[in-house]
Amino acid sequence: MPEGRWRQTLVDRVRFVAEVDGVVAGTVSGGDADTTAAAAMTGMWVDPRFRRQGIGEILVIHVISWARAASYDEMFLWVTDVNADAERLYRRNGFVSTGAVQEIRPGELEHEMSLKL
Repeated sequence: MPEGRWRQTLVDRVRFVAEVDGVVAGTVSGGDADTTAAAAMTGMWVDPRFRRQGIGEILVIHVISWARAASYDEMFLWVTDVNADAERLYRRNGFVSTGAVQEIRPGELEHEMSLKL
């Protein structure tokens, strides 16, 4: 995306940070999706030192709760085809594949998922 639009998302999106003993363990962002009345989950990341400890689950649940409280009807996200752990996390929390696919890097695809809120 163009730099100006990228910078605007820094202002427009809500961000949640998980800390463990004062150390940032993970982050996630939420904001408007390209579809009316829909939210987008973006910027999901958990520090490798804290993976498989429930941090991702807490972040996903929190951003979903935020979207519901903000009266969005649906939430979308993109997950790379090489990140099976993240896809399982999203499926556990009710996300399903929309069938949309796009190339993120040469030879690497990402798949769109959605959740009705």
